[in-house]
Amino acid sequence: MVAGEFAAIGAALAWAVGFLIIKPISTKFRPLSINSIMLSVAWIILAAITIPLGKLSGLSSIGWYSTAYVIGSAVVGVGIAAILEIKSMSFADISLVYPINFSFYVFSASTMAAIFFDEPLSRYTILGAILIILGITLLSSPSKVKMSGALNSDRTKGIILALISGLCWGGATILSKLALYVVDPSVLNVLRFPFVILPLIIITLVRDGVSEYRRYTRKDVIQTGVGGFLSHTVGTVLFFVAINLIGAIKTTILSSISPLFVAPLSVIFLKEKLTKRVILGIIVCTIGISLTML
Repeated sequence: MVAGEFAAIGAALAWAVGFLIIKPISTKFRPLSINSIMLSVAWIILAAITIPLGKLSGLSSIGWYSTAYVIGSAVVGVGIAAILEIKSMSFADISLVYPINFSFYVFSASTMAAIFFDEPLSRYTILGAILIILGITLLSSPSKVKMSGALNSDRTKGIILALISGLCWGGATILSKLALYVVDPSVLNVLRFPFVILPLIIITLVRDGVSEYRRYTRKDVIQTGVGGFLSHTVGTVLFFVAINLIGAIKTTILSSISPLFVAPLSVIFLKEKLTKRVILGIIVCTIGISLTML
């Protein structure tokens, strides 16, 4: 396997581990403050890499439409979608909400690309969509274990938030694609993140005051920062490296195995239960994602 394939699989693993690291603190703090710290750490690292390389030169020529696409992709994606994603983890197991979120993201992005960019909707895409819906149904169906009304309600909330988050990620992907016509991929997140970080911090301070951030221990800050670094820095960089080496289609297919990393890791480190239904749902969703991208 060559470097491109390793990069794509590395991106999938980075996203999965980053998501897994955030899970334990998703119920301790508000999603707004968690996301603001994650993005701040990722932005500092990305800026420290791209600015010395002169990657930000020439940005003054970006038009208003492209600027709107950059801001829109940030607000819809790393703003709304990421917050809903973190919140979904506080209601349900990561092995449930992560595959749902990821699968619906790929499904919605593919559908919108076919509509807005007139990309071909092949029989593989249609079959993949059917499998994704089937996989989501398997993941979302109640298990044989009886749950109280409160637990079942929380589980439903987590599923709904994961689906909405996936839809928002899909919309953000389309806006990002429009922005990438004039913006270098390596600096897109450097441009996008400030438009989300500042509002997140302001909203957090208005709603909860400085006390929300003061509740974070040094361990919590490090944990959140590492999650942001893996998700928004390592994962993104490896994803773009893979695209440059092996192309977007193969990269997307290989990086879509991310949910398969989450399931066993959540069992090992978070002691979550992995039922046969969840395993089958993850497999079906992943196959559907691969077919959708063919």
